[in-house]
Amino acid sequence: MRARRILCDQNNEYINFGGWRLAEIAMGLFSSILKSFVSVRGRRRKRGSKRSSAAKVEGSMRPSEAEGAPKVLVASLFGSGGKEVSDRISGLLGAEGTLSTFRLSKTLKQNLRLAPLERLLLAAEEGRGWLKEETANLLIWGELEDMGTVARIRFCTLGAPEDGVPGAYGLEDTLDLSVPWAEESSDIVRAIVLAAALPVNQGPRTEMAARLKKLLASATQACAAISVETPAEYRGRTHAALGHAYATAFRFGQRKALPGALKLYEVADGLLDSGAYPGSWALLQMHWGTVLEADARSRKDVAAMDVAIKRYQSVSDTLSRDANRFDWARAQVRRAIALYKLASMVPEKTATHLKASASAFEEALTIYDRSAMPHRWAEIMSHYGVTQMALGGYGSSNAMLQQSITTFRKVLEVRKRDQQPEQWAQTMNNLGAACFGLAKRTKEEHLLEEAARCFEGAGKNYRKIPGNRKRVRVIANNLARVRAMLDAELLNT
Repeated sequence: MRARRILCDQNNEYINFGGWRLAEIAMGLFSSILKSFVSVRGRRRKRGSKRSSAAKVEGSMRPSEAEGAPKVLVASLFGSGGKEVSDRISGLLGAEGTLSTFRLSKTLKQNLRLAPLERLLLAAEEGRGWLKEETANLLIWGELEDMGTVARIRFCTLGAPEDGVPGAYGLEDTLDLSVPWAEESSDIVRAIVLAAALPVNQGPRTEMAARLKKLLASATQACAAISVETPAEYRGRTHAALGHAYATAFRFGQRKALPGALKLYEVADGLLDSGAYPGSWALLQMHWGTVLEADARSRKDVAAMDVAIKRYQSVSDTLSRDANRFDWARAQVRRAIALYKLASMVPEKTATHLKASASAFEEALTIYDRSAMPHRWAEIMSHYGVTQMALGGYGSSNAMLQQSITTFRKVLEVRKRDQQPEQWAQTMNNLGAACFGLAKRTKEEHLLEEAARCFEGAGKNYRKIPGNRKRVRVIANNLARVRAMLDAELLNT
């Protein structure tokens, strides 16, 4: 009988339940589990709604009005002199025809009583509220360091940071520049902000990518000219941030940008000592590995994928599990995902790589606590469930398929339909695939009924979310197969 495939929502891949072989499919989408951003550009305020807090302030330029350009908000950096630094940033960006820049008079602050990651998460939540209020795409914020001598510039988008995507600027990624910075360093600011805005823009991306390409050369020269008297961590983080801009250009079709990203990461690696700056060093390795991983997958290069995995492994091997808990755990997650992808590239070692992937997820889940970080926990559990499902399929293990079903059910305790409609649909689809896979072996009617409910729910939600036509079509086909199998089972009873 011809092998049948069921869509599972981890990197838009199918699991072949006939031949038990993993196969990837290109769907023109980014990682569905990791990506939660939904653009809000173009939404208009209703009459009578409260007036926008974005305004012209002294020292800033008028907001640019480029048609279709992403809307960028610039908040005052926290600390003495932060207003002046933000005014300068706003002026630089206001002259960019590919950006629509608005200056905010308020400051996004961090609660210093919390742990670093927790306070960033809390600040980002408030920042996303500002983005929704202003119907904007990107928020520039941050703080002054070292008695106001260094501007630490941060980036916030409406959706959660895209882990595992080349060049994606997350909560911990910063651009560190001396205050005042040299005029030639202005291109560094322009290039990095443009790179941060490019993925979230739904307008003239081609024009923005072309502008980014022009800025990268001058920005690289400026980066190389940063004074050696600047502390190594700041120089390293700036080189890394510019490397992310190159990685973004690579992500958007400029293949020649790849060497630039790798070179800057190499320089940053020489500046960021793992002992002195463990967090910054670990973050760099994550980005470095992500770019290598994307390149390896595009070329189907197994050796290159191994190199990417070793980048992630270096973090968990170098850093203390107890002293650097979240950096250590994040490296385990990235390694687990890469091993899952490698499993489809090396058929003779599929089982080995899947088992290693599952083990790495289990290690990460010893750090991420459901009660403290429920959404991150659910995200990792979702990946873990997909890996269990693949193991159950490849090894013809009913027990492993049942474990994946249990895992997805636990994820649904956190992911609620009304709060996270896309993530809920992803998990429901995966649960349906696992139930259907097991039902084909056991012929248990209740599993088929659960699979049908899951596919129905996932399909309804996906139809409401733009860009999912192909996924909706695949789910509808799977639902039809489940119903046909149910009808056949009923006829036989």
